[in-house]
Amino acid sequence: MDTFLKDKSINSFIGAISLLTIIVSVFFIIKIVNEIKLNRYIGSESQSQNVIYVSGEGEVNAVSDIASLRVSLSEEGKTAKEAQNLLNESLTKTLDYLESQNIEDKDIKSQYGGLTPKYSYDQVVCMSYPCPRSEPKIIGYTATQSIVVKVREVDNANEVRTGLADLGIKNINGPTFQIDDEDAYKAEARALAIDDAKAKAKVLAKDLGVRLGKIKNFSENGGNNYPVMYSQSVRVMEDMAGGREPAPELPKGENTITSNITITYEIR
Repeated sequence: MDTFLKDKSINSFIGAISLLTIIVSVFFIIKIVNEIKLNRYIGSESQSQNVIYVSGEGEVNAVSDIASLRVSLSEEGKTAKEAQNLLNESLTKTLDYLESQNIEDKDIKSQYGGLTPKYSYDQVVCMSYPCPRSEPKIIGYTATQSIVVKVREVDNANEVRTGLADLGIKNINGPTFQIDDEDAYKAEARALAIDDAKAKAKVLAKDLGVRLGKIKNFSENGGNNYPVMYSQSVRVMEDMAGGREPAPELPKGENTITSNITITYEIR
């Protein structure tokens, strides 16, 4: 009986040792696998740092092919309805004139408008403190509307502006000369910027004694378009009663469209 119990205890001890050995073995296997994975990522991280960054710039000059005028209409009336009716009449005359100049509806964009009251404050004689407050009184309304007009016949921009002034419009800004469709010019500027960056990368790689690999990253900034501005002419304020000479043709100038890019190269 004693021998049986002794053998059973030995077997239990051996089983515990075996279980512990298995647990320790699994622990070390997992640790080794994790270290292998870590070494793989460390290698790739090190490789990703072997890069160079180069920048390039491209610039394209294009003659403006569209002119923009900002026109602000304003009318006053004793009542809101009167002010709005007067503004509607002025707006109708303006649109009729623009139509006579072959300017289509799609090239006329409303921007903002409003109807605001005008106030009057009675003068109060202050004989004691605190002074009585004067309640404001509405004495009229001002109706406003602003529109932006695209003139596709850019050589006629000054003539159109002067014709609007003949209608009695006093607030006319522009023309501003711009490019109507810039996408083609932006693409051309970008291509020049890429060529510039590639040329710089080849020179840099030669100086460093390395070889260029794959492109790892690309980014673009810019694409700016610098429009040519032309301030309001004194001719806009000319005498409306008499005749006038034909408006001179304004110089359109050029717009500069730029592209700034950065290319990241892998090096070996």
